[in-house]
Amino acid sequence: MGDDDAVAQLLDLARDIFGTPVAALARAAVPGQGPVVEQASSALDPRTTVRLLADTDLTRGALAVDVLRPDGTPGGRLLGVPAGAVEPLDSRQVEALHVVAALVAGVLHHRDRRRAEHRGRLASLEALVRGRGRSTVLQPIVDVRTGAVVGAEALSRFTGEDGYPRGPEQVFADARSAGAGVQLERAAVASALALLPGLPAGTYLSVNASAEALLDPATREVLLASQPERVVVEVTEHDPVIDYEALAESTAELRAGGLRLAVDDAGSGFASLQHVLHLSPDVVKLDIAFVRGIDADPARRAVARALVGFATEVGSTMVAEGVERTAELSVLRELGVHCAQGYLLGRPALPPLPVVRPDDTTTVLLPAQPREH
Repeated sequence: MGDDDAVAQLLDLARDIFGTPVAALARAAVPGQGPVVEQASSALDPRTTVRLLADTDLTRGALAVDVLRPDGTPGGRLLGVPAGAVEPLDSRQVEALHVVAALVAGVLHHRDRRRAEHRGRLASLEALVRGRGRSTVLQPIVDVRTGAVVGAEALSRFTGEDGYPRGPEQVFADARSAGAGVQLERAAVASALALLPGLPAGTYLSVNASAEALLDPATREVLLASQPERVVVEVTEHDPVIDYEALAESTAELRAGGLRLAVDDAGSGFASLQHVLHLSPDVVKLDIAFVRGIDADPARRAVARALVGFATEVGSTMVAEGVERTAELSVLRELGVHCAQGYLLGRPALPPLPVVRPDDTTTVLLPAQPREH
């Protein structure tokens, strides 16, 4: 049951106790101003109810009980609105109405607190969009055959007002639930692309974007305004894609501008494989779940081998994520994985990006011209 429904039921009860055709909850809409009717229960038609409420003194009504906040300060009034002469309340009615008022106060307290927390989250998200409490780190992507750094993935990092780190997944999830997901993603992409001029020649930058963000024209405009021939967009998996045709059109616009497309966390779920089938990505990123312990697990090797073969068949480059041990890297190299990233090869860190060799390695992942689709 929602808060409004709970208050509505309590107002029905208050109306019965008052013995009036209308009961109302009056509260100050703006601090320092007089009260207004926030919610009402009525046995009359709407027009008569409105007229009665308009004729009622909300501050000095004879049939009224104060609603007190937990700290004892006034939080509103329960009003009984009669259609005729006012009958005074007896002690039992007053006692019962005080109980109802206390219950209403409890509902309002929790509702107001949730609303305040929601406003606080929105304010925090707006600050993150502007860049406060948000930074971008780069994790090297390495050619496993030569050891050369060929690019970097841009990752957002967040810090709360208390100075402690906040998990990126939770922050983006909060932003999505608050309706600011695409806005925060777009800001993160813009911050990442600002680092591109500082990357070594020949390297590329990989940025993350959800399908919803890629459907947003403003996000695509930001992506195309940089050096698109050096940018790979990783399609992340948050929510199911409802319209792959529209997403394919959006990604086609980006590719026509020179960007390359990657599918993140391949193999981690049905959606990522759907991305591969529908979007024909230039890069397929092998999920960490199949990389961790691959040297000791035949099942992981079998899955990775199949995905490498699939990527080769569709003309995509395979990049393994989450490589932390030399033995894992050796197996990936044997399986034909082209590139990898992970703590073994470089932790996410603030720029500049380390470079193993200065020669141009862009062509390892980025062909000179987009493939025909």
